[in-house]
Amino acid sequence: MTLQANDSQIDFQPVGKRVTVAKYTTLLEAAIQAGIDLASACGGMGLCGQCRVRLLAGAATPPNETEKDTFSELELARGDRLACCTEVEGNVRVHIPRESLLIGQRLQVEGDDGELQVDPLVRAFEVVVPPPALSDPRADLARVVAGLPETVQVGQVHAEPAVLDQLSPLARAENWRITTFFRREELVGVAPAGSHPLGYAVDLGTTKVAGYLVDLSTGGELARGGVLNAQIGYGEDVISRLAYAHRNPDGRRHLARMIQESLNELLGELVAEAGATRSQVVDVCIVGNTAMTHLLLELPIRQLAVAPYVAATATRVEVKARTLGLDTAPGAWVYVPPSIGGYVGADHVAMIMATGLDEVDRVTMGIDIGTNSEIVLRQPGRPHLASASCASGPAFEGAHISDGMRAASGAIEVVHLTPNGADIKTVDDAPAVGLCGSGIIDAVAELYRWNLINHRGRFKSDSQRVRRGRQSLEFLLVDEQNSGSGRDVVITQEDVNEIQLAKGAIRAGLEVLLEATNTAPEAVEEVIIAGAFGSYLDIQSAKAIGLFPDMPNARFRQVGNAAGVGAKQMLLSQEARTRAERLAAGADYVELTVFPKFNRKFAMAMLFPELIGPQE
Repeated sequence: MTLQANDSQIDFQPVGKRVTVAKYTTLLEAAIQAGIDLASACGGMGLCGQCRVRLLAGAATPPNETEKDTFSELELARGDRLACCTEVEGNVRVHIPRESLLIGQRLQVEGDDGELQVDPLVRAFEVVVPPPALSDPRADLARVVAGLPETVQVGQVHAEPAVLDQLSPLARAENWRITTFFRREELVGVAPAGSHPLGYAVDLGTTKVAGYLVDLSTGGELARGGVLNAQIGYGEDVISRLAYAHRNPDGRRHLARMIQESLNELLGELVAEAGATRSQVVDVCIVGNTAMTHLLLELPIRQLAVAPYVAATATRVEVKARTLGLDTAPGAWVYVPPSIGGYVGADHVAMIMATGLDEVDRVTMGIDIGTNSEIVLRQPGRPHLASASCASGPAFEGAHISDGMRAASGAIEVVHLTPNGADIKTVDDAPAVGLCGSGIIDAVAELYRWNLINHRGRFKSDSQRVRRGRQSLEFLLVDEQNSGSGRDVVITQEDVNEIQLAKGAIRAGLEVLLEATNTAPEAVEEVIIAGAFGSYLDIQSAKAIGLFPDMPNARFRQVGNAAGVGAKQMLLSQEARTRAERLAAGADYVELTVFPKFNRKFAMAMLFPELIGPQE
């Protein structure tokens, strides 16, 4: 969109909503226009202090006296503002913390657990020993080790000072009746008698973070939850974040701290929900794409952002949880599984494991659709899996779409066109504010079915249902009288083009992987679709726009957050970790961009397939 001289574009993150407003509009007024429910008990009078936001970039009026009274100098220096007091003077990017939002976003954390094997690396042992005496002055650690059951073989036990700092006072407070947590020969934590060992599994996505609290002794899930990746204010795709980390001297550490704080906050919520304590959390498994895990671990990232896109390490990484800012048992470790390629990371390995794709006896493709989409092909009899990554971009998350947004209240998620307009369904059945990914796919598919756009994605200007918008042709989905923002909700020519780019990247990736492995499309028997977006995707709409090649014999199956399930598997089982490392080492990585005629395949994949006919 081309802005007028007195217009400003506001990019609200992490909700993923953009709005154009007049210069000197307050951020609160802009949020209202965008349909974002910011907390503001005083109605924007600057009295309640609830509409706290952080100005990440752009020009705005300086803090007024109310804001100076509300925030410290440090907070003001980092961009903390009250939305009702801040007027924009140009294009700005704003972060809205969760506590400032009245209504949260829908975050997909569910997945098909199946049967989880329970063979954790950390084991719990009850210890009951007599207290020290002049006649028995053994050190506390030696005393505890002597109290372990005779069947326990732990070898030469050791413990870090942080664990000993917990052990000595707790043992005395509990009269020397405690639960000990051992990771092989290392004592990683202690807790009152009867405490179960808990684990924290995380799927660290580019946009969303899903966390699971698991009982390591039973395999039972005690709590689950999700948050948005706080790094999103520094770029919706991984390349933007890598560039920020490279450009700014402290950028890498800043992005690491942001996600580490989010992980720790989410853990606290899960522990509270389960009625447990942080000292019981004795093991952590975190999966994510290669860029996300590099940023989490503060690994070098420059070489990852430029060809040939090489990771600092592709093997597993194990670090102490406290080094990542996680408040767990003092000796707890974090396990990050191995990756396959520069942009095929541990989350892809976890997805393969969760779906059992590496063990199926039929030709199967797996697709985890997101800002960066990973695909994999399994052929029985072929020794290795074949995997690839395609930069599908954030359009399926609602970004770069004129009225796009993430799956928050009021987001259109289902669209069916009728002779008189559009039938829609929104998240929470709230008044429509914009479109989330599934709604965008539905809308484009419906426009094509109704012959309102051609096979090249161009609106047909002679149709009475297409109108001239401010910058291009567009289709009206919801008028301003019926929307939740008081503005028309439309899908524009530019929006259709963005979807063509995204779907073209995925389809081209699928076609290249089939060709690289000499697999005919009709040989594919099953297609597994994973990820948050994939959970809500209407398969028929996706086929209608040509998101997938024609695979006539394939059965499509949507599995939810498979990466999160795989993280739980590796948290609970030593054998699962061994399997993950074997799988990653044996997979073949296919680099799409060097494949012959890839650019032509990508261009052709952006077209829509042969039109079957409108649904009259």
